[in-house]
Amino acid sequence: MTFKIRGDFMLKRNFGPIWRVRMKRYSLVIASALLLSFSGAALAAVVTVSGSGQSYDSGTAMANARADAIAKCTARGGTPLEEVYSHMTRASLWLASVVIRCEVP
Repeated sequence: MTFKIRGDFMLKRNFGPIWRVRMKRYSLVIASALLLSFSGAALAAVVTVSGSGQSYDSGTAMANARADAIAKCTARGGTPLEEVYSHMTRASLWLASVVIRCEVP
């Protein structure tokens, strides 16, 4: 690579070895960032949380049970994935229970 500085004076500079060292350093940084992001995903665990609810209305009891399970999941810092099990029983009130899978970091 040549640079023209003032008239006929030419400056010649070779960027070969310096460029290779910088590229190795950049590729090392990118590779380590990718490894850290993948290892963070690998450390996430899937746990199950349960919630319960009761009400005179069956729909409200189930909604309360789901809300309770989601609140327990988010209290652990996780995100709800799927509902695994739900059950409803009639006593003097409607009793509902829900089990949810939750991904926790």
